[in-house]
Amino acid sequence: MKESTNWIHVIVLAVVFLAAFSYTFDSKLAMLGDNASYYMLGKAIAQGEGYVNISSIAKRPNNHYPPGYPLIISGIMLFTDNLVPIKIATGLLGLAGLLVFYFLALRLLKDEIMALGITLLAILNAHALWYSSLIMSEVPFLCFSVMAVFFFTKTNQERFSFKDKYVWLALACLIIAYYIRSLGVALMGGFVLALLFKKNWKSIAIYVGVFAAAIAPWFIRGSNLGGSSYIRQLKMINPYQPALGQAELGDFIDRFFENFSRYVTKELPDAVFPVFEPNYGQEATGGQWLAGFLLLAIMIFGVIKLKDHLWLVVGYLLGTFAILMLWPQVWIGVRFIVAIVPFLILLLINGLFHAVKLVAKKSSEKVVSGALMTFFLLFQFSAISDIHNQAKEKYSAGWKNYFEIAEWLDNNVKEETVVACGKPSLFFLHANKYTLRYKFANPDELLTHLEERQVDYVVIDQVYGNTLRYLLPAVRQYPERFQQVHHLPNPDTYLLKFKR
Repeated sequence: MKESTNWIHVIVLAVVFLAAFSYTFDSKLAMLGDNASYYMLGKAIAQGEGYVNISSIAKRPNNHYPPGYPLIISGIMLFTDNLVPIKIATGLLGLAGLLVFYFLALRLLKDEIMALGITLLAILNAHALWYSSLIMSEVPFLCFSVMAVFFFTKTNQERFSFKDKYVWLALACLIIAYYIRSLGVALMGGFVLALLFKKNWKSIAIYVGVFAAAIAPWFIRGSNLGGSSYIRQLKMINPYQPALGQAELGDFIDRFFENFSRYVTKELPDAVFPVFEPNYGQEATGGQWLAGFLLLAIMIFGVIKLKDHLWLVVGYLLGTFAILMLWPQVWIGVRFIVAIVPFLILLLINGLFHAVKLVAKKSSEKVVSGALMTFFLLFQFSAISDIHNQAKEKYSAGWKNYFEIAEWLDNNVKEETVVACGKPSLFFLHANKYTLRYKFANPDELLTHLEERQVDYVVIDQVYGNTLRYLLPAVRQYPERFQQVHHLPNPDTYLLKFKR
């Protein structure tokens, strides 16, 4: 294929992405605590305070989020702390990653029409688009993980050479991906499996050694701060209900099967067909199991029919799902597989294409591939329209009251103050007061925690379920310890003074 044709395709893909990104762009801060946390960590770095939680009065070092994405944010914050440029930069990283994915698809499939159509489907995927305008790490991780896989396919996997620039580019992108999301370790699974089948032991040793040395500083820092918070949460039965205790072997077995069931019947179908929003409140039906296994079978067939780098893709995807199967069952949603959605689409289309080829004439192959692309594109538009409408919506009444309480506190209480609430990072951005999350415990332990952390105010909100589970019972059991300061109705939201 002519190189000029490749670049024409790149221009077409870029134009489609920018049009879809502009149409679905949401300038608001998402109602996700993580995006506020990333913003604050980036701000802390930009202000020269280090990698600390600036919403905490103790300015504790952060040991939860890897520093890669906050470092990107901090670079933008040297010029402006406005949300919109950060969101645009995140979207541009998504664009870069998906354009590289086009060239990766060319290498995997050896078919320009298939590569173009699959990348177009990935660009118009509702999940990828939605996360492209959030201050979240999923899309930057997608960008560098795709680059890592692409550069690895350009290396000589038969024989290692220190002079091979693609080796170092692959390693650099792998390490950056890990520092954006620790799930990036799954990429190493792909690298190692690909080299294992080549019996290239030297390359395996060098890749693993360089990667281990690169991530050691973050690992050591985490150990010095009491260990990884992700590992602590992984060991819990439910991170949001610590009273349930630590997970044992039987819990991990149950977790594996529940996660497997959910991914097969809900999240994999939702990832590639965003029009079918899963209902997590209902058990999977027989029809959902059938559809899920059919989808999985087609994807596996698509893997088998890859023209090249089969074990690289298999290792990366298996590594990703092996980690996800062990995560607490309460961590649900397509969010955790956004970075591999382009790969899932590629495998699905490739599997369908080769299945149809078994019965279709060779002369009709291009017609079949074009029909498949058109069919799948039809599933994207209603979901894209939903994202557009969501971007134009105002905050719900509960969130509106939550932020208005924060702004009232900012305007009426000038002294240094500590507030305990359900979504502390989001509250901090509107209140400019130190915040923390109350302890998930019984009323006595919760009050002791408030005293130890010198809390001045608490917020009874209607946006976070654990407020009703933990904080409200404490207020009701010890009403003499709390004084109402401000109240907003519809829905009832309270700012209470805590009497220490």
